[in-house]
Amino acid sequence: MHKRTPQIGTPIRSTADGQRWWLGCVLSLVMIGCGAGPVLSDEDFIAEPSETLTLVELYTSQGCSSCPPADAFLRNLSDRTDVLALSFHVDYWNTEEWKDPFSHKSFSLRQQAYREALNTDYVYTPQMVIAGSYAVPGGQRSSINDTIRRASSEQSEFPALDVRRIVNDRIKVTVPQSDSGQTGTVYAAVYNSQKFTRVRGGENRGRTLSNINVVKRLIALAPCSGRAQSFTFSLSDLDATSSYGVAVFVQADKVGRILFAASVVPRAIPSAQVTLSQTDRRTAR
Repeated sequence: MHKRTPQIGTPIRSTADGQRWWLGCVLSLVMIGCGAGPVLSDEDFIAEPSETLTLVELYTSQGCSSCPPADAFLRNLSDRTDVLALSFHVDYWNTEEWKDPFSHKSFSLRQQAYREALNTDYVYTPQMVIAGSYAVPGGQRSSINDTIRRASSEQSEFPALDVRRIVNDRIKVTVPQSDSGQTGTVYAAVYNSQKFTRVRGGENRGRTLSNINVVKRLIALAPCSGRAQSFTFSLSDLDATSSYGVAVFVQADKVGRILFAASVVPRAIPSAQVTLSQTDRRTAR
């Protein structure tokens, strides 16, 4: 486990606002520069079964030598049908020798917000945040599995978030009512299923790293009032193509508990069967 003290500013907070609606979300997409992608066939994406998924967020970096084992463990978690596993690459490990191509400032800010919300002493990599409620070092597999079971049992009280494709590249999201009246935000995370990188500097110099479910962008779709609601969005609005997956989850205000989670994923073979292609091998050299 590597401790770092990133020089980052005010942590990100939930953008939920009871007066905002889908139009505001579309405008925010334009403001952050998400270009429209190609229209996708209805067959390009499939919806996960309607069941409660436990969101596991791995905060990692290609500049951290302790991270590859946690990256590999996330691959195992991604094959589970009860887990939604996502990899967030932070930017505070970036140096002149090596800049993680998947890193983003906003992911470092999100991890910092978790540090405050969960009252941990510092941010570090690798770190797994489970269901928005528990922070566990990414190398502690037994503790992570135990925490997933605990979080899953706590989430069993909630009905499932329903996410399904309807026409072409449009996705319909149905958020069930929260009996507790908890408000929050509906998020979409666009991610790459698997990426290989030949690292040319830093602590992992000379290694070819494999990263699974790498988040490309995290976007606030709509506020969640605690009441049942439905809305649709376009995959092209998220700049998503058939090579990307899209995770949808509802998070309580101020980077809180994950209330509901589901995903729309590309048709693909299980990650355990994915091998480095000849093109990737040439690129990695």
